[in-house]
Amino acid sequence: MTSDPATEKPGNPAKKWIIATVVLLVAVVGVGAWALSLQSDVDDKDAQIAAQEQELAQQQGAADQVEEAAAGLAEDAQQAFSDLGAQLDQAQTDAAATQEETQAAIDDAEQAAADAKARADSAEDEVAEADARADEATAQAEAVGACARGYLSAIASAFDAASISQGVDQAKSDIEALNASCLEKLGS
Repeated sequence: MTSDPATEKPGNPAKKWIIATVVLLVAVVGVGAWALSLQSDVDDKDAQIAAQEQELAQQQGAADQVEEAAAGLAEDAQQAFSDLGAQLDQAQTDAAATQEETQAAIDDAEQAAADAKARADSAEDEVAEADARADEATAQAEAVGACARGYLSAIASAFDAASISQGVDQAKSDIEALNASCLEKLGS
């Protein structure tokens, strides 16, 4: 049976709205899946940060031990200086040999103290760097979340428009505006 062109409706707006609604529903589901993927990435970064913080805590413990060893070394060095002073008084007759031994002992003690200080300073720098990385990861996660909320809001605004054409145009415009600031964040 053929249809009569005179009885067909030129455009069925209800059918267009149904198609648009289905398309937007698919887009919302896609964005939701993408948001879950982003959340998974954030969770992975949180796990990495937690592992780094644990490693830093261990390193801080090692740095504390180095500081304690350096303090003990300083006390030992003072005692060694005191002992060396007593030995110098006793061994002035053998001044040349004793002076070389004393200088070597002083140099060794000073070098050990400098090495311990360098290790302690290095451990503090690593803690500061890890804190900065953790802050950076948190800021990136917040930026990605803000972009995702912006995209969802742009898509949702299409349903509030007077017509599907206006809604799609408005959503497209909103998404293009978001792309300028969000694409770089989402690509990282």
